[in-house]
Amino acid sequence: MMTGTDDFPPTAETRKGGFPAGIELTEIAARASVSAFSRTDAERIEHVLISIRRTLRQLEKLGPVDVELLEINPTAGLVIERILANLLDLVVDVNTAVVQGFGARPPATLAESFEAAIAVGLIDHDLAEELRPVDGPHHVVLQLCLDSDPAEVEAVVVRAVSAFQEFERRAVEWHGRVYRD
Repeated sequence: MMTGTDDFPPTAETRKGGFPAGIELTEIAARASVSAFSRTDAERIEHVLISIRRTLRQLEKLGPVDVELLEINPTAGLVIERILANLLDLVVDVNTAVVQGFGARPPATLAESFEAAIAVGLIDHDLAEELRPVDGPHHVVLQLCLDSDPAEVEAVVVRAVSAFQEFERRAVEWHGRVYRD
């Protein structure tokens, strides 16, 4: 567990046993801390990951989100925009649960959420940039494309789905490493 400081995220240097750099734990203390990370934290993360996986499957079942789909079903774009916003919220939920599991204060902003996830080794900078592109969150970019350039919608959705799938894959892998004992 982190000490009572609000200095988070710690530098993302070397990590021992999945713990952020700067947290010095013996092997026994590390196991106890993982246990203290709590079954509740682990289950919360697991349930959110299940929600992410289900949501991605539902989105994939729509098939290509192209101009043809948007012409046949004009509300599809709005529904997909909400799905992408929901996926981002779920990612932030995982990031927050992970950070709190280490005893740190919860991130106050989207940027803090991703920086904290990087610090604990959940994701890397490249994936963080894919999850929060410079031009804005995927759902916002999608909404702008729906209004101005529907031909770009498919590319936005493909990029978003790819980023969320990669997050889910890495989070499952991270979760398995931290909770395998």
